[in-house]
Amino acid sequence: MVSSKSATDADWQYHLYFAAVTEGENASEVFYTEDPVTEEDGTKVYTYDVRFLEGFPEMDDYRLYHGILSKVYELRYHVIFFIPLFSALAIFAFVILMASAARSPLDEELYPGPLNRIPFDVLAAIVAGGVGLFVYAICSAAAGSDGQELIAAGVSAITILVGGLGLCISMAARIKQKNLITGSFCYWLLMWLWKILKAVCRFLVRFGKGLLDFARSIPLVWKTCLLIAVVLFVELVAAGMGGYYGFADLAVFEHFIFIPAVLYLAIVLRRLQKGGEALASGDMSYHTDTKGMLFDFKKHGENLNNIAGGMNIAVSERLKSERMKTELITNVSHDIKTPLTSIINYATLIGQERTKNEKIHEYSEVLVRQSDKLKRLIEDLVEASKASTGNLEVHPVPSDASIFLEQASGEYEEKLQKAELTLVTSRPEQPVRIMADGRRMWRIFDNLMNNICKYAQPGTRVYLSLEEDKEKGNAVITFKNTSRDALNISEEELMERFTRGDSSRNTEGNGLGLSIARSMAELQGGTLKLAIDGDLFKAILTFPLI
Repeated sequence: MVSSKSATDADWQYHLYFAAVTEGENASEVFYTEDPVTEEDGTKVYTYDVRFLEGFPEMDDYRLYHGILSKVYELRYHVIFFIPLFSALAIFAFVILMASAARSPLDEELYPGPLNRIPFDVLAAIVAGGVGLFVYAICSAAAGSDGQELIAAGVSAITILVGGLGLCISMAARIKQKNLITGSFCYWLLMWLWKILKAVCRFLVRFGKGLLDFARSIPLVWKTCLLIAVVLFVELVAAGMGGYYGFADLAVFEHFIFIPAVLYLAIVLRRLQKGGEALASGDMSYHTDTKGMLFDFKKHGENLNNIAGGMNIAVSERLKSERMKTELITNVSHDIKTPLTSIINYATLIGQERTKNEKIHEYSEVLVRQSDKLKRLIEDLVEASKASTGNLEVHPVPSDASIFLEQASGEYEEKLQKAELTLVTSRPEQPVRIMADGRRMWRIFDNLMNNICKYAQPGTRVYLSLEEDKEKGNAVITFKNTSRDALNISEEELMERFTRGDSSRNTEGNGLGLSIARSMAELQGGTLKLAIDGDLFKAILTFPLI
């Protein structure tokens, strides 16, 4: 560039005009234009003529840069040829490096190296920081800053090259070891936060369960009292803060809560009531619906269902046990009766033999008597077992109860006389009709009269009476006698099997008579109850009238 003193007007390539608008001594506005500008009041115009010389006559920075750029421009076609070649070689070398990363040439084992100790995301952040520093240094250098930005750009470029290569090698090693994600700081941080979250959740769950268990352990009455106390407290707070209107608003809100709650309680309590009534009536198949029940109500409903299930199991087991006992007694009794019948027959034949030894006849009578006693015991045992389990056949027909009293009076007249007892009977003149099986009914009378003959006090009276209880619609047959021995036993114990009135067991009997009589009465729709008043013993038979 030359000045106007050494060139003519035709040599100037550019004419630049700067106009300055002045106000007093100071310029308030300066602007540039390529068009000529005339001076006016308040405007001062400056003209600059510019021309660039060809070449660089002096050795300076501009000439040096021009030489470098010119040489690069001359070699541009050679560079275009070598760029693909060296790019392909660089890619091939990079692939070989990635394939051999973290592997030893001796044993082909994986050796991740020292970079694997640094979390992958931290390593990537370092390389990203180098890239950012490089971009910043280049931008600063392009903006005309000093040489420090160029030094920073060079350092960052080296950091990018080395760090990026190390990052790629570390990534290849981590991929081979399958810990690219798990070996990062973010993954470790997330896992740490996840463990903390799980620990907090476990604590909250345990705390919630403990609080719920504590709430469940509180009795229902105390829960109700606590709820009422909370409601009263809220009402007092509302009344204190909002006065009458606040209390009224709260009361309306409470009605929307308590009315459905009361209806819910009524429905739940009705379900529980029906379940209890079903169990009380013996319906063990009834299942209380616990759907929608909460807290103690659901627990109570489940308890009712468990009771029904437990009772069903217990009844089934009891029936199964009774059935097995009956089958066992029946089978064993059948096996015993066969040889026992032979014993009785041969003992009878031995007693009928003519012999001079009188002891043989005495021994024969004892054998026959004891064998008959054993036979009756077996028959009673089988009958008692069948009667208690309901396996005894019963065919009730309309009968006159007075006939059974007459039959008992006639059949036991001789036995009562031998026992020094006087029978007193009383019955209505009109027939007393009941449903009864004559054979089973006579067995009841037979057992009760046998007990009287064995256990009544000699020289006393025995009362056998028949009455009509028209209010309850029953026929009542009563056996009364005075016991020879003290009755230090309850009515329930006397009804048990193998229980006898005399604890010394000096009299005949096996303790099954009353149990058999009660079972047979129940099979015919009647009942047998005992009453003891001192030495007075009463057996009361009750049958529905027809």
